[in-house]
Amino acid sequence: MGAIVGATLKDQIQKAMTAHGVYKVKLGQAVETGATDMPVAVVAATDKCPTGDWLGAMDSATKASPHYSTVKDLHATFHKVSADVMALSIARKRTEALGAMEMGSTFKQTSAKLIMALSAWSDSL
Repeated sequence: MGAIVGATLKDQIQKAMTAHGVYKVKLGQAVETGATDMPVAVVAATDKCPTGDWLGAMDSATKASPHYSTVKDLHATFHKVSADVMALSIARKRTEALGAMEMGSTFKQTSAKLIMALSAWSDSL
């Protein structure tokens, strides 16, 4: 998934949700296979993914939105819990890493909250 661009903020938000899904799949595949090109530091970084780039590039008026700060905070939390999962995987703790991605986990809850926040932002437009 490349850069997030779109004619409207609503279009961009939809692309951010898609990029988030792609990122989750890539992380899941890394855990499943035990092979990755995603170091923990990169997974933890909020500006090394399309959504993070998009959030960082927004104009100051958009950044003033309460939706922006909610999404930005949840995005940062998502990267932190994703890095925790990747650290388990890299430490060859596959079972624990998979467990950390299961329903009810902090990872799943944070991911769902991020998507809900993006959806709420889109719905507000």
